[in-house]
Amino acid sequence: MNRSVTDDAEAESQVPDAEDGALIEILSVLRQHFPEVDDATVVEHVNDIHKRYAAAPVRDFVPLLVEREARATLTRLTGETVPAPDQRAE
Repeated sequence: MNRSVTDDAEAESQVPDAEDGALIEILSVLRQHFPEVDDATVVEHVNDIHKRYAAAPVRDFVPLLVEREARATLTRLTGETVPAPDQRAE
């Protein structure tokens, strides 16, 4: 497949929109999971974590990484315990 520079620029311009949409969804999920944490704190943590990935050349997994780190941080803040992985024998 031959992609032109215009196609590449158009694809790159859509990445922030898709990423922004994913971050909005992450905020919603985290707010529901951590209702005891005020919205400003959730937003602050998500934004701070997201900024650390600003220079990441591959953007596909940035929202996933942001969500995982934010969830871990908010879990520590609330003192919530993380369930152990299922240890069933196969």
